[in-house]
Amino acid sequence: MTAFSDVMPATALRPDAADLPLNADTDTAQALDGHLVLVRVGQKLLGASLVMAAMGLWLQPGAQLETDVLLMKFVLSLVMGFAGLAVFQASWPAAGAEGDTEIEIDTVRQEVRTVRGRGRARTVLARTRMCDLGAAEPTSDGLRLWDAEGTLMAEVQLTDATARASLTTALRCAGKL
Repeated sequence: MTAFSDVMPATALRPDAADLPLNADTDTAQALDGHLVLVRVGQKLLGASLVMAAMGLWLQPGAQLETDVLLMKFVLSLVMGFAGLAVFQASWPAAGAEGDTEIEIDTVRQEVRTVRGRGRARTVLARTRMCDLGAAEPTSDGLRLWDAEGTLMAEVQLTDATARASLTTALRCAGKL
C-alpha cells in the first residue's frame, strides 16, 4: 500500500530541525515545493491553450480559403499543436524524478519503505522497521507516522476498513499505538 508521495519538510514540523545537519542517506522525505506545483500547473495551462488555439485557427468564422492562407494556417496549427503537447507532457514528473518519492507501508514485513521511481526504475531509498518508528498518531481518517528523530514520515489517509485494520494491528504489535 502506498501512503502518499509528498511529505512536509522537517523544518515545518520541528523548529529546531533547521539547525540539524542534513544527511542525504537518512533524510529521504521530499518536500512539496510550491513553486514547482505552480510551474507544472502553468505548463499544463499553456499546453492546453496552445492545442486549443491550434484547433481554433480552423474554427474561426469568415476564414479565407486561399491556398497561401490555408498553408500558413496548416503549418501554424501543426507547430502550435505539437508545441502544446510537448509543453503539456513536460509538466508530468519523470519516472525516478526527484519529486517522485513515495512511502510504502508493508504490514507483512513490518516495515515502512521510502521508494523512488516506478517499475524497473524503482529504487528503495530507506527501510524502517515498524518497531524503529518514533510514534504513530491516529487521526480522524488515518494515521501519522513519525520517525525516531520526531519528524513526520507519512500521513496515511485510509478509506478501506481492511487496510486500516491491518495497519493498526501491525502498529499495535510493534508497540507504536
